Amino acid sequence: MPISLRFYSSLIKCSRQNYSSIRKTKPKIQLESEEVRESKPVHVLRNPYPWKTKEQFVDHLAANVIYNKDGLVAINKPYGVPLMKSGLTTGHNESLFSIDEVLIPLASKLNVEKLLPAKSVERFASGISLFTCQDEKVVDKIRQCYNTNKLRKIHTFKYLAVTIGEPKPSESKGTVGMGLFEHKDLTRKLPVIMKEYSKKKVAENLVQEYKINYKTLSHGDGPCSLVEINVSSVKNHFLRVYFAHLFSPILGDHIFGNRVQEIKGKRLTISPVQADYLSNFQKIPAAILARLKVVESGSVPNCLHLSQINLANFASRNSNLVLKAEPPPGFQFICETFGLNLPNSNE
Repeated sequence: MPISLRFYSSLIKCSRQNYSSIRKTKPKIQLESEEVRESKPVHVLRNPYPWKTKEQFVDHLAANVIYNKDGLVAINKPYGVPLMKSGLTTGHNESLFSIDEVLIPLASKLNVEKLLPAKSVERFASGISLFTCQDEKVVDKIRQCYNTNKLRKIHTFKYLAVTIGEPKPSESKGTVGMGLFEHKDLTRKLPVIMKEYSKKKVAENLVQEYKINYKTLSHGDGPCSLVEINVSSVKNHFLRVYFAHLFSPILGDHIFGNRVQEIKGKRLTISPVQADYLSNFQKIPAAILARLKVVESGSVPNCLHLSQINLANFASRNSNLVLKAEPPPGFQFICETFGLNLPNSNE
């Protein structure tokens, strides 16, 4: 899966710098005569990982279980939490813990024998992640549900996204092809939306097709929009690439968000090569940062949330299992800031 290595390495670098600065700061001694001041609440975007211990992290995941039945456990995964830890965690820009390292205590807390990952939303997104508490049979059953969805032309995944600007058109339905872009100055291939391609390219796996149906739910009172997306798959960061292609990148997309730039008052797409070398973080307009009361673009999370999964015939032959999850606090804060109305979870 193509990823921005510079983006991930920059997070670790920033974290180490923050950690170093904390170590060099001498603690201030409070005099007994001084009145103890009440600490101000931490800005939700500056505190994406509120847990400080492994026990608190387990409690947080357990509180976000949305389904636990028939050998399947569904958890509303927080933003930024990886399924598996890839290296040393050094600062506030990273989650102290991964899901993999707490599966045993989490299973115990949920009163199940074990937990095995079946389908997890990507690290820098939030939403429904699936686990089995039995064996591979449940994983096979989930795959069968995906295949049934495909035969019935049911979209498996429903996402919510906050975008910079409004997608053009504001709603669309169809099949989109995505391929890989090569360039002599790049050490890896970059995913791009293909305007034209042949079935032969699809058969040769040079182009991947995605079924998508999206619509703009809310414009709010600022430069952002709330979009609902039904999609068959999100492999290779499809949604990030697709909405950048529509001149409305996902807010906080620090991988492909720079493919759209504001030039002389107009939002224009630039070369994937230029975008890849432009910045480690998405260049978010100053007006948006000011409204969010943050200084740096890196403080803004990728506003992509997996809000619903459809599993056809999971419980029985004529019954579909529909799992739903509300967006995390940071996502909700951003929507409230720009007057974006989130859909009712019961809809």
